[in-house]
Amino acid sequence: MFGKPKANRFNPDLQTFPEIMVDGLAADLRLEKRGEADARAAVPPVTAATLSAAELEAADAVRALRRRALSQYEMEQQAYAARIAEAGSARERVELMVGEARNSIRNLTLDEENRLENARTRVGGLERKLRDFQDRQGLAGPPKARQNGFLAFGLILVVGLCEVVLNGYFFAEQNALGYVGGIAIASVIAVVNVAFSYGLGGQVRYVNLRSPTWKVWGLFCLVVFLALAATLNLAVAHFRDALETLAWDAALIASVERLVAGPVSLRSFASWLVVGFGLLVSLTAFWKGLTQGDPTPGYNAIYDAWEDAIDDYAEAYGDAQDALEDAFAEARDKLEQEAQARRTDLKAAVDAVHQRGTLTRTLETFLETCDEAANRLIRLYRDANLRVRDDDGPAYFNTPFAFPPYAPPAPPDGDREQAQAEIARIDTVVRDGVAALLAAREHALDAYPTVREIKAGDMAPRPRVVAEAA
Repeated sequence: MFGKPKANRFNPDLQTFPEIMVDGLAADLRLEKRGEADARAAVPPVTAATLSAAELEAADAVRALRRRALSQYEMEQQAYAARIAEAGSARERVELMVGEARNSIRNLTLDEENRLENARTRVGGLERKLRDFQDRQGLAGPPKARQNGFLAFGLILVVGLCEVVLNGYFFAEQNALGYVGGIAIASVIAVVNVAFSYGLGGQVRYVNLRSPTWKVWGLFCLVVFLALAATLNLAVAHFRDALETLAWDAALIASVERLVAGPVSLRSFASWLVVGFGLLVSLTAFWKGLTQGDPTPGYNAIYDAWEDAIDDYAEAYGDAQDALEDAFAEARDKLEQEAQARRTDLKAAVDAVHQRGTLTRTLETFLETCDEAANRLIRLYRDANLRVRDDDGPAYFNTPFAFPPYAPPAPPDGDREQAQAEIARIDTVVRDGVAALLAAREHALDAYPTVREIKAGDMAPRPRVVAEAA
């Protein structure tokens, strides 16, 4: 308890009861020199019964350290009492966090379900529309997949270019612009041929609908296509024949007259070649228009809309699952962190109960040390004083000094076993709370069908499953 560090001051942040540096205090107070000086002045007188000024200063120096240490001791006791008091409220904090986390997940579940409801309603409406269409048309299963538009366009383009090159070569001979003019006219003819043939091919599909009106329309478009393809390509061939002997304008008029008089009365093989390539282009464009989608018009569109709605629902369902999973993980982590903090506090409370007795025993030793340190300082003064005096000094020199008795405050209430039991209860609350959060997470979207169930035709909402409270 005694030594010669460089300072004699008490730092409450480092220790509760400080060491008392007797030698340092004696040097600061100059006790030996003052004792000799007082003796030469006959101080204290032989008849004195109270301490001299130097002795009082020595006692006060120790008393100041003693007072600060006791104040720190009382603060430590109050801190122990606060820690032990935490044992009763720590579990309640964890339970409150569990309830808040469950409410947060439930509120998030309701928000996500509100977003899902719109997507589910749209899927249901389109499914009813699709099933009604299938029932009316006697369809089952998905429609024929749409063909690749680029491939269809590429095939038509290749055949059409062949027609343009062929007709352009034949028309260029009598055209004032030569090949440029011939190809331009041929291109116009090819575009008209392809556009009308492709469009009529798509309209002929209406013959597959059960409605008599649509069937008549489909047959009508088929007749129009046959008539148009034959008329257009034969007219082009007659025009090519007329160009062999007539000028451009005269050939145009003559080709109409010859078409009416004898549609198949062509004069050259080249003209029949024009008809053949023209019909090939017409049939190719017509076939692509007819087979580009499902044979039943409208089936692709309504089925694609239904599948797009399912995809939107699946995306919304996945986003809801991810949001709930993130919320669950965040709540679980916060709960475990809070529980760990509370367990740490309670363990500190347990340690406080244990340290309380140790601190009390240390206090008793410190109080004895204070009396001993004060007596050592006073004895240094008295011995120096007696060495110079001619008499035996005052009688009280033989009486040891003692500080007034210290009555420590009552120890804080708290039970070590109770604090340890609270730690076990917190562990149980956390375990049950995480289980309850997991149950709430697992049943969060049970009221909504999965994508697999939707595609199986089960769109009805389910009864809500509510996990039991932990």
